[in-house]
Amino acid sequence: MSEESCGGMMGRRRFLEVVGLGSALIVVGTAGCGDTSTPPPPFSAGRVADHPQGVYKLYTAQAAIVGRDAGGYFAFTAICPHEATAVTFQSGATACEPAASGCAQSTIGAFRCPNHGSTFDANGDVTQGPATTGLQHFQVTVSAGEITVNPGVNVGANVRSMAG
Repeated sequence: MSEESCGGMMGRRRFLEVVGLGSALIVVGTAGCGDTSTPPPPFSAGRVADHPQGVYKLYTAQAAIVGRDAGGYFAFTAICPHEATAVTFQSGATACEPAASGCAQSTIGAFRCPNHGSTFDANGDVTQGPATTGLQHFQVTVSAGEITVNPGVNVGANVRSMAG
């Protein structure tokens, strides 16, 4: 990766060379500013009738939580921003109805990271650290009674989609 590909910022390799650590430590590098990984595909979160207001559904295979409040439908990641661990419901989880593989639901919109104890409220906002930011929200569309979540498109935490 060239320095130009990162908007003129010094690349990791050059930084390590400058501080004298040499290229031996380059092996531990991670994806840089030019990350070109493929975003996750959109997925169906079922029918509008399956998502009553005040019920939160955790789709484990897609690492996403879908909820509905007075403003409409919304979704956010189920991955803690602190160290990328999957969050779970704090309490009250049951299997989704109709039965869906890898889906749990709760009327208690409170989530916890089992790794270091960060907690998040019903909107994915952090309520206790060590996480310092909330859970990233995804685009939700509702069409012909079907809910689609697009984890490849991030939206603001206040964005809702109404049944269409």
